[in-house]
Amino acid sequence: MNRFFVLAVLCFVMIFSTSCQKREDKTVERNLMTFLITCTGGSLEACNADCAGKYPDVTGSNYPAASACFTACSTNCNLSTTLLLLTNK
Repeated sequence: MNRFFVLAVLCFVMIFSTSCQKREDKTVERNLMTFLITCTGGSLEACNADCAGKYPDVTGSNYPAASACFTACSTNCNLSTTLLLLTNK
């Protein structure tokens, strides 16, 4: 009886462990798409220059928008994470 129970549990585990699908990693593709869509000008320097053109004088009223623009450039134009992901594949 004990052997039958162990055999049934092993068969149950084998059936359900092989029926799972692997999750496809799309991190690199998403990072590249984010770069292409949101990095204005294609480089950090061009994106920062675009923000500087939009907000030549940063004052109290436009500081949040200018800060968000420069932060978006720093985040979205950074390819170091994508390069690390590519080298680790």
